[in-house]
Amino acid sequence: MWYVHEKYKREVTDTNLELLDLKGELDSKQAKISLAKFLRANLGFTVELISGIKLAPFQEVTLKGFFNRNFNMCVWGRGCGKTFIASVYCFLQCIFEPNTKILIAGPTFRTARFIFQNLEKIVETKGAELLAQAFGAKSKRNDQFEWRINGGSITAIPLSGEKIRGFRANILVLDEYLLLPEETIKTVLMPFLVAPQDMAERIRVREIEDSLIKNGKMEEKDRMVFENKSKMIALSSASYSFENLYKTYKEWMGNIYSDDMLDSKYFISQMGFDSVPEDMIDKTVIEEAQSGGSSNSSFQREYRAQFTDGSDSYFSAKKMHECTVPDGEAPHTLIAGNPEKEYILGIDPSFSNSPSSDYFAMSLIELDEDSYTLVHSYAVAGGDLKNHIKYLFYLYKNFNIKMIIIDNAGYQFIDSANESEIFREAGLEIKFFDFNTEKQGVAYDQELKKVKRTYSPKDNVVCFKQVFSSDFLRNANEYLQSCIDHKKIFFASRTAASGSFFSRLSSTKIPLKLTHFNDIGEMIETQDDLIYQTKKQCALIEVKSTAKGTQSFDLPQHLRRSNSANRARKDNYTTLMLGNWAVKAYNDMRNVKVEEVNATFVPRMID
Repeated sequence: MWYVHEKYKREVTDTNLELLDLKGELDSKQAKISLAKFLRANLGFTVELISGIKLAPFQEVTLKGFFNRNFNMCVWGRGCGKTFIASVYCFLQCIFEPNTKILIAGPTFRTARFIFQNLEKIVETKGAELLAQAFGAKSKRNDQFEWRINGGSITAIPLSGEKIRGFRANILVLDEYLLLPEETIKTVLMPFLVAPQDMAERIRVREIEDSLIKNGKMEEKDRMVFENKSKMIALSSASYSFENLYKTYKEWMGNIYSDDMLDSKYFISQMGFDSVPEDMIDKTVIEEAQSGGSSNSSFQREYRAQFTDGSDSYFSAKKMHECTVPDGEAPHTLIAGNPEKEYILGIDPSFSNSPSSDYFAMSLIELDEDSYTLVHSYAVAGGDLKNHIKYLFYLYKNFNIKMIIIDNAGYQFIDSANESEIFREAGLEIKFFDFNTEKQGVAYDQELKKVKRTYSPKDNVVCFKQVFSSDFLRNANEYLQSCIDHKKIFFASRTAASGSFFSRLSSTKIPLKLTHFNDIGEMIETQDDLIYQTKKQCALIEVKSTAKGTQSFDLPQHLRRSNSANRARKDNYTTLMLGNWAVKAYNDMRNVKVEEVNATFVPRMID
């Protein structure tokens, strides 16, 4: 269904009929103008002519919306082609509006690069020879991709720190809008749309008009009206109703339905998978996703583009959002620890080299007086064991880690790390201590006293193995849920959303060779994203009970069946659960009192 408010309705000139009325021969200038008018009025034909791509009707309508409105939002289901339509719009806008400067941004540089790379793919495709001729010089750096076209440019950048404030653009394309910090949108991105592209020309025209009015040759009402050509295009899948995307969606929808005439114009397209022509979407993916139930909240958001409230999962997405530190406030994500703080590390190893395997995951929790915060995460699928070992070494050397908890099935990872060259050269050996965290009552108190005598950070005796028994899984998950409900555990704010935090962290000396990152900026962005992904994994967890009363905590069945490299995973949730359980154990151990034994023999008189 398409809806246009009465205030937007106007008489539209049929350009094709106008062109049909042309008679005789046209000179070169008239021919160029006529061709430009025809191509602009027939975007589907234009795209096919210059790129060889045939658009579907909904794509052509969407492009017209982008061209005719200042604020545009596409809330589309997965597989509906948000990135593709944004790429097509970028080259069309630059062709029809010379000197256009388009800025592509997203929560991470990887996200922004994806649209840019999609554009490259279109230009390099057979049949796009005409389109390729429109593009000029192209440059790629670690923090910026830029392509010159028709006097303007298309630039992809990371949305982090203060650097973005130095860019100038009149078109903003924002991918994964739901992940963008609200403060960044308001204070950094929106000001881009205030300054018009043709400011110098407007000033010159106003000076001429002022002179004509002063001399009585023109009236005030006859001044030229400049059209606002600045645009924002927000692309996203649907979010939870408590997140900023939904708030923006409602605000823009209100502006559309309002009877007030606004200077800015709005366009919103909300489209699920079933709105797309059948031959444009992979049915097997949809059928697999639907097998978990079409009413599943994850399916509603990801594929039907419907906003949900997020309160129906075992770990409430809304409550986790409330436990997230607001952007601009500390603690934020970290790439090096505070020497005055203590940290707990949870590890869930995976030894597969397949890119579709589980993540090798780690979660690092920073302790405070009455609460604690997830500040750093690691998630790599199909990586080499030696790289995981290097990352553990980096964490251990850069954070004051007081305790490590690891899945008992993968404890050999610590042994492998101790035997590695990097650990041996540093004279580092992480040692185990026995800790049965499942004991209760007096037995648990005795266990804590025993652990306190053997645990020794000074000697690197800091790691214990956790068996994933059914009792442990139930208790650990219930405890994590309780900590979220009572706001004992928090999720760090995004470093990239704060200029001061980003500047400070980006100047930190980090041994990047021990990590899989190319630069500090990418590392910071990834940390911000992994905190969000951890919450997303938690929100997907379902609890089920067998006939015997045993509980399982896992992803929905339809997500578990996927074998793709981009499949949903739960490994960061697992390390969060482990880390949260280890925080409890660590605090219990510190608080237990161990009686000092001064002598082991008391002499007695025997008659």
